[in-house]
Amino acid sequence: MHKKLLIKRVVGIIMWYMIACLVSPVYAQSIMAQAGTGYARHSYTLEEVLLQLENAHKIKFNYNSSVLQGKTVSEQTLHKITQADLQTALPQLLHPLGLTSELVYGNYYAVKSITGDKSVLQQVTVSGSVTDASNNTPLPGVVVAVKGKTKGATTDGNGRYSLAGVSPTDVLIFSLVGFKRIEMPVGGQSTINVALQADVSGLNEVVVTALGIQKEKKSLGYAVQEVKGENLTQAREPNLVSSLTGRVAGLTISSSTDLFRDAVISLRGQKPLIVIDGIPDQLADMWKVNPDDVESINVLKGPTASALYGSIGQYGAVMITTKRGKGKDLSVEFNSSTMFQTSFIRIPKVQSTYGDGYKGKYEYVDGSGGGPEGSGWIWGPKLNQKDPSTPSGYWETPQYNSPVDPTTGERKPLPWISRGKDNVRNFFRTGIISTNNISITKGNDKGTFRASASHIFQQGTVPNTGLNNSSFTLGGNYNLSDRLNVDARFTYNRQYTDNYPEVSYGPANYLYNLVLWTGTDVDIRDLRSYWQPGREGLQQKHYNQSWYNNPYFQAYELLNGYYKNNTFGSMALNYKFSKDLSAKFRTGINTFGLTSNLAEPKSYIRYDDKSRGNFYVGSRDYFDIVTDLILSYEHSFSKDFTVHAEAGSSNYYRNDRYQSSNTDGLSIPDLYNLSNSTNPVQSTNGLEERRTSGLYGFVDLEYMGAFYLTLTGRNDKISTLPVSNNTFFYPSVSGSVLVSELVKLPHWFTYLKARGSWSKVSGGLLDSDNGYTYNYLPTYDIGDKWNGVPSLVYGGDLQNPDLKPRTSSSWEAGLELKFFGNRLGLDASYYRIRDYNNIVNINVSGASGFNSRRENGNEYLRKGMEFVLTGSPIRSKNFSWDVMVNLSSYHRYLKAIFNNAAQLDKLKVGDRMDKIFTGVYETDQQGHIVYESNGFPKSDPFSRYIGNDDPDWVYGVENTLRYRNFSLRFLVDGRIGGLIYSTTNQKMWWGGTHPGTVNQFRDDANEGKATYVGQGVIVTGGQIQYDGNGNITSDTRTFAPNTKAVNYIDYMVNTSNAANDNYNFYSETFLKLREVNLSWNLPSKWLSQTFFRAASVSFIGRNLLLFAKLPNVDPDTGVDNLQSPSMRSMGVNVNLKF
Repeated sequence: MHKKLLIKRVVGIIMWYMIACLVSPVYAQSIMAQAGTGYARHSYTLEEVLLQLENAHKIKFNYNSSVLQGKTVSEQTLHKITQADLQTALPQLLHPLGLTSELVYGNYYAVKSITGDKSVLQQVTVSGSVTDASNNTPLPGVVVAVKGKTKGATTDGNGRYSLAGVSPTDVLIFSLVGFKRIEMPVGGQSTINVALQADVSGLNEVVVTALGIQKEKKSLGYAVQEVKGENLTQAREPNLVSSLTGRVAGLTISSSTDLFRDAVISLRGQKPLIVIDGIPDQLADMWKVNPDDVESINVLKGPTASALYGSIGQYGAVMITTKRGKGKDLSVEFNSSTMFQTSFIRIPKVQSTYGDGYKGKYEYVDGSGGGPEGSGWIWGPKLNQKDPSTPSGYWETPQYNSPVDPTTGERKPLPWISRGKDNVRNFFRTGIISTNNISITKGNDKGTFRASASHIFQQGTVPNTGLNNSSFTLGGNYNLSDRLNVDARFTYNRQYTDNYPEVSYGPANYLYNLVLWTGTDVDIRDLRSYWQPGREGLQQKHYNQSWYNNPYFQAYELLNGYYKNNTFGSMALNYKFSKDLSAKFRTGINTFGLTSNLAEPKSYIRYDDKSRGNFYVGSRDYFDIVTDLILSYEHSFSKDFTVHAEAGSSNYYRNDRYQSSNTDGLSIPDLYNLSNSTNPVQSTNGLEERRTSGLYGFVDLEYMGAFYLTLTGRNDKISTLPVSNNTFFYPSVSGSVLVSELVKLPHWFTYLKARGSWSKVSGGLLDSDNGYTYNYLPTYDIGDKWNGVPSLVYGGDLQNPDLKPRTSSSWEAGLELKFFGNRLGLDASYYRIRDYNNIVNINVSGASGFNSRRENGNEYLRKGMEFVLTGSPIRSKNFSWDVMVNLSSYHRYLKAIFNNAAQLDKLKVGDRMDKIFTGVYETDQQGHIVYESNGFPKSDPFSRYIGNDDPDWVYGVENTLRYRNFSLRFLVDGRIGGLIYSTTNQKMWWGGTHPGTVNQFRDDANEGKATYVGQGVIVTGGQIQYDGNGNITSDTRTFAPNTKAVNYIDYMVNTSNAANDNYNFYSETFLKLREVNLSWNLPSKWLSQTFFRAASVSFIGRNLLLFAKLPNVDPDTGVDNLQSPSMRSMGVNVNLKF
């Protein structure tokens, strides 16, 4: 087969050569023959000669007929040009006539006057239609751009476009995702209709890979997925990472519901490297990245994809490519969106049947030191009980806010009713996310530049909280010569807030006081005046108990400030030695200065401790720089064989200084200054440094456009490792085969690619948990003070200078399939990653003077599957529907234990690492809970496996529907399986605010009755025996139903906060309507008489609906430690281009 193909190619080359040799004399005779007579003439019209040149050389001339009018060509000139090649012939033909030619695209030439004939240069309006070549239906959304300029338009719902200010020498570019791009010279045409052909193979798709190198996707031997920047700038999230949720298979985003909290990003179970324009950003501060500056995000999955980054690329990479300037004309784009958070998709729902107190009795502290101290529980008397003997008609009792009788000095009774059933909603305010961005691009023959400025304002739903995030970016590229190009960009970003709320469980969390320990007998709005009269600045006004903070006092007085100035950017010099050989010098800098502070007012409650007032200040000065020198070589040794090789060196340096200080009490209230400390200020500071030097390279081999092989290697020397083990090598190999280029497939089977890869990557940071440096030599720490004199303490960890770096060895296999002319596609991946030489802490005898030592030990296996399904179920004249489904599964297993131990905690070799073991109650053989004789459940003496933390599947489904000038995009995502521990629900059950605590048993308990009987059994005889691992070795127990009644409140208080908390684990399964975007592109004919090139309006929404088994909280966060309610965001986006 290959021999036949080779023979065909050789014969074809010979035939084309023979035709080229014969064509010159032939076409001269042809001109004479077609001139209207069978005999030679002494002159011919220029138009006749150009026509025959077109036929002879397979080219096309565009011209204005008036330019050729009256111009003739002599027989002598005609004979001369027939003996010359085309590039020589055209000047000989045209220059004597005052004309010239210009190659504008492919085989298209423009003929124009040397003097710049205005008729040639006159600008026109070009219009036309774009259709699908397969069925002749109109194509909406096709981008029509002028090549080399910023002018452009988009086809409307009928596939029509109109573009003003176009010159006859311009070339129009027609492009649409899923179709082959077409370039058409304008010439003298005012109407250009185009039929686009489907790009059935996607063979020319280019993605950004490691080191910022662009490669054709077909050549990659590993999985990669791209998200376009346009998907990130309409229905926005405050943090760029959250906008990726559901859009990439294998990439899991756990978004926080709290203001200014990072989303947790996980790629195949680990934290990936963030790379911006080829420069690694190891801090991964995504708040500093302006979504409007992002051109695309390419997710490189697995170690092989990012092996060229060495140890920092051990877990894959998220490649962010920012926008560049395009074209010569000045272009301005304004993008603005405003979203409002006015409603909830998940909010803690508290019961409003019972109020503060314990076992039906209400007690309070009136906020002024009067009245008895309450219990702190919400197990108090029933609310809204009718009492015809009182003025209000309800049962009345003196309360914390009762008016004082001026005669007796005692507090008057008030109705005991539910005033605060909407306390959470009443405390919140409308959240706002407002974003404005403006960008400017301009260019010339030498280069382009782009500048953008943006501001994001987020008004927190908690009063007196908010966030400002401002960015300014300037970038450009310039050709200093034909060989030398410079590309540079710079970004300044400032994140600042005077207050953002604390969110973990504890007194600083407003929900701690608002949801858990405040009954609905309190209307939270009554506490807005949060100072005790006459004691402003000294004592907050409490409600029922004095050890819970007033939520308004927290919001306006406990101030958490954050002020960060980021500066980052890069510069690259590219020099082209020859067609095949080039060099690049690139350096990137990332620096920031951070100041944070916490103002803690007097009378603030830290559990039972009342603060004397404090002021905490922290600062951090960070700098890192990475420099690369890269030599690149690419050459096609034949039509079928191409080599692309690069070799380079990299140097990375990080310097991180930090300092923190705090007062020990405030001498003067409300004066937050370190000099106002009652006792000596407490301070600490530190410096951490790292340096990495590396050599790396890769070779790409391509054969016959069907076989691709990539070999990479990197050798690093890292300062954080012991000298004996601080240099190591990372190899990788990957390849792909385009089966559809080798085998004739059925007509409906469009494309088939098989790929595979292997890599070995070591981690340079031995202590992967703290993420900075590793001290392999013992050092001293600052200890306690003795009589005001600081002491030094020798560390308790015995360091090991012979430790080896943790290492990952991985392989991956995948298939890419496309069917029905690209209407249906599937990308499937399977991977296995072996992690070994992990660092473990081993306990040692205290007699040695140490607590533990570090050793290499434990081995893990990570494996998973990923599927990306794409399709276009409907594509008609006015309507289209595109869909993408992402599905992934990931698990981590224990493969070996240090020193061949039998267990690692509760885990055995072969177990999943996310197994959950917790305290449970003892059960009989049928699973019924065993109760003690006192009516309370009996604890199992061993922790038991109850399920797994990680979900079985993570999915996302994105749909895009287009009708004429309208488009509707909606994204649904979620997880299937896995368990999540809910602190919110556990504390609500324990404290008495959970709606499930409303029942007759509680009414009885308030009256002192014991009527609650736990469902289960009691042991009437026999016994149960276990081995050391908790396995039952003998069970002779006999049982009878439990009949012992207990006080319901006693039962809930004792069991809800017990170690046996398996009931507080819930299914993590959920489905969320993540995003809805309804857009309208204004018709081009409406804009033709304005200075706008394009305009669109979008109605947008985020986090609109949630379906989950977990009550009261949003499982999307992945963890619940008393999280904020999950908000629904809706708003409008406006985009203008001019």
